[in-house]
Amino acid sequence: MKWNLKQLLEKRHAYTPKAKALLQDKEKSKELLANVSTKATDNKGKLAEIWSDLQLMVDMLRDWRKGAYTHLPTKSLLMIAATFLYFLSPIDFVPDFIPGGLLDDVALIAFTFKQIQQDVAAYKQWKHQQPIEPQTTGAAGAL
Repeated sequence: MKWNLKQLLEKRHAYTPKAKALLQDKEKSKELLANVSTKATDNKGKLAEIWSDLQLMVDMLRDWRKGAYTHLPTKSLLMIAATFLYFLSPIDFVPDFIPGGLLDDVALIAFTFKQIQQDVAAYKQWKHQQPIEPQTTGAAGAL
């Protein structure tokens, strides 16, 4: 199936209501992050070109969820969460189980990252000023 960026953004937008509800539930947002981390780790090679961007978005949402980082605008939160919901969906424009099935996911993650670039820069600055936390291990700590 052919797809373009406009169609991807429409799909992401369709996930916005679910993303909004999910962000209001700390346990569900924690589960979302765990699922994204697991899927990303399982597909790290296929996600190589956006790995660090994805990792930063997971960190941003995780720090927001924990209440440590409070400067993330609602619009950016919703874009990140909706992008993650799309990423977790096995059936999207290019089903994940076929060869090249993550190409649409990679495109949407990269575009979302570009859209929130100012927020990413602010987060990086904030993160740099924080004391270093001990590293976690396992799939959830990989991202």
